[in-house]
Amino acid sequence: MKKTATYLILALSVALGVYFIYKGFNRNLIPPCRIYDETSTLPLHYRNLMDALCQSGFMKVIGGLEVLSGLLLIFPRTRLMGSIVLMPVIITIFLFHAMIDNRPHELVETGIPLLINIVIFGYYYPKWKDLLWIKN
Repeated sequence: MKKTATYLILALSVALGVYFIYKGFNRNLIPPCRIYDETSTLPLHYRNLMDALCQSGFMKVIGGLEVLSGLLLIFPRTRLMGSIVLMPVIITIFLFHAMIDNRPHELVETGIPLLINIVIFGYYYPKWKDLLWIKN
């Protein structure tokens, strides 16, 4: 059972790592800022916030953190650190889509990676519980 869980975490970590390396480069680091016009079907608050985040350079920081956490998730020795770095990023992305963007498919697209990251983070509970001074 422990071996199965280890292989499952390995597969989930590599998949999530590759996904965030791709998303970090493809959406945030390489392309120029996308400016939404009035003809866009996206919600107005979504367009305004994305324009502001993109023009301020914040999306480049998010892209860098996504690539960094993706690389850390791939290697077993740094997997917990990758999960820790990714957690606030993916929670922010999920909450952004839950509260501002009214498209249900975006919640699924961001909810699945969030759930996978929570599973990976939970698997390493014996390692990080010492940081919180939890005694058994």
